[in-house]
This record gives sequence, structure tokens and C-alpha cells, in this order.
Amino acid sequence: MEFDWVTFGLQAVNVLVLLAILRHFLFRPIVAIIAKRQEETEAAMDKAAKAQTEAEAAAEEARLAAAQTHDARADALSQAATEGEAQRKALISSAHKEATDIIEAARTQALQIKEDAVADTLRRARDLAEAIARRALSELPAPPDTALFATRLGKALDAMSKTARDGLFGGENLRIVSARALTAAELEGIRAVLTPLGVKDPGTEVDPDLIAGLDLRSSSGVVRNSLAHSLTQISEALHNDDRPGA
Repeated sequence: MEFDWVTFGLQAVNVLVLLAILRHFLFRPIVAIIAKRQEETEAAMDKAAKAQTEAEAAAEEARLAAAQTHDARADALSQAATEGEAQRKALISSAHKEATDIIEAARTQALQIKEDAVADTLRRARDLAEAIARRALSELPAPPDTALFATRLGKALDAMSKTARDGLFGGENLRIVSARALTAAELEGIRAVLTPLGVKDPGTEVDPDLIAGLDLRSSSGVVRNSLAHSLTQISEALHNDDRPGA
């Protein structure tokens, strides 16, 4: 069998033409499609990677924001607690100061009331003593000697009813009471006043509480005629006049 180079050459040409046709109409579009697909795949992968990066950045930002929010909340709570404690201490201090001021004002007021009361009591006591002294002295004899007290005692006895006078004279231990010991002359003058009224030989007694004056006493009664008695009467009268509704 002989080798036909013409036929071989024609078949080789046919193969080359076929390869050229396949390259032009098949291989190039497929390569273009593959390249385009690869570009699209790479673009999609780049986009996905970018999206992932953005998501990771957003997540990190959210985490940082959450951490900042937590820290801000903790700081706000701490500040609120600090301010609350400061306000509580301020309120306690203010309340303590107000209570102290109220107590001090009450003490001052009480002291002032006490001072005013003492001053008013002293004023009233002074006025009362002045009134008592004025009224008592106005009723004393002028000058307040034994003879004039004896005259007053005689007038008091004369003003008594006979029954009351006889009862006084009929009692035991009828005596003249004076604030000091009487001299013989004073006693004689007193007896001269009292004898006409029925007083017979009265005894004598000294009672310094009379202050000044002469009383006539017996076991059945007494006729008071002294400065002490006048002061007592005036004081009681002034006290009764000073009572509410009097």
C-alpha cells in the first residue's frame, strides 16, 4: 500500500480549516463566556467580601456603640447616685439647721417671755407694794405714835355692838398688844382712852409682827389696829381687784 501524500495534505488542510472554524466560532465565544463568568464571579465575590467587611464594620460599630451606651448608662447611674447622696446630705443638713434654728428661736423666745414675765412680775410687785404702802400710810395716824393708835383703837371699840364688845371684854386674858414694849406714860395714855369704854386693867403683850399699832385681844376675840393688819387688808383687796372678772 502506498502512502498518498496528496490525500494526507488535503486531510491536514481540512483539519486546520476545522480547527480555525472551531476556534473562531466555538473556542473564542466559550473563552469569552468563561472570562465573563469569571469576571462576574470575581465581582460577586468582591461585592460579597465588601458586604461582609461592611457587615463586620457595622457589627463592630454596634458593639462599640453598645459598650459606649453601657458605659454612659453606668456613668449616668453613678452620677445620679452621687447627686442623690449629695442631695440627701444637703436635705439632712438643711433639716438639721432648720431644726437647730427653730430650737434656738424657741429658746430665745422662751427666754424673752421669761424675762418679760419677770419684768412684769417685778413691775406688778413694785406697783402693788407702792399701792399698799400708799394706802397703808394714808390710814396711819400722823404722826403714827402710840396715843393716836390708842385713839383709833377706842374708835374701833366704840363702833362695835355692845354684845360683841362685852364678849371681847368678858374673855380671858384681855390684853393690849403692841409691836414694842410700852412705856409707863404710853400705857397710862392708852388706859385713859380705853377705861371709859369698859376696859378694866388690861394686860400687855409684845408682838413685833404688828410692825406698828395696838391690838386689843382676849380669848374670845380681837380688835386689830396695826400696820400689819392694814397691809394684809390692802393686799387682799388689791388681789381681789386684780382677779379676772373682778
